[in-house]
Amino acid sequence: MSKNKIKKSIKMSTLAILLLICLCQIGLAAEGSLSISPHTINASPGDVFSIDMVVYPAGASVYGAQYELLFDNSILKATSQNKGTFLSLDGTDTIEVTNNINNTIGRIDYGETRIGDPDAIGGISEEGVLATITFEAIGTGTSDIRLDASLSDPRAQLIEVEVNGGTCSIAGTGQIPVSEKQGLPGFRVICSVIGLIVVSLLMVKKRFK
Repeated sequence: MSKNKIKKSIKMSTLAILLLICLCQIGLAAEGSLSISPHTINASPGDVFSIDMVVYPAGASVYGAQYELLFDNSILKATSQNKGTFLSLDGTDTIEVTNNINNTIGRIDYGETRIGDPDAIGGISEEGVLATITFEAIGTGTSDIRLDASLSDPRAQLIEVEVNGGTCSIAGTGQIPVSEKQGLPGFRVICSVIGLIVVSLLMVKKRFK
């Protein structure tokens, strides 16, 4: 093989690698995020505190949202979960499709969608609080607060989401914030968010019958 052919081959390979890197970066670019606020909590046994589930659309239009939250049930006890104002910031009605607390296994589920013709009402593109969770500290130690979440747009398409969990330390134990990035949510979350859209569309159809 001549030197010119070798150089040409090297250039082509380099261009292919650069193109692949660019495509990967585009595929992993997050268009929205769901984060726990505050990210870290210091408390003492018996304390009661709340955390907000904050959605940052980052330019995306959000029509429905869903998350699963896991925590150490030997340290924390969830006492309530209340709907925030994120999906109704413009006055549009919403419905909670899922709102469940299971302290036995240390898991919380929440799902909410806007109600109405997606083409007419669109989604929300401003940041806001999706829900607020209240905990009671019942033990000592450190509990990671882990998230799995999904956002969808008015066309029922999944929005790539960055998920940021947190850490709760009881009685002064060490703390390390948890930050998890997810390009695509788990299968159960995908099914849940699709279910949110289906319920919303059925309610619209029933309203106009």
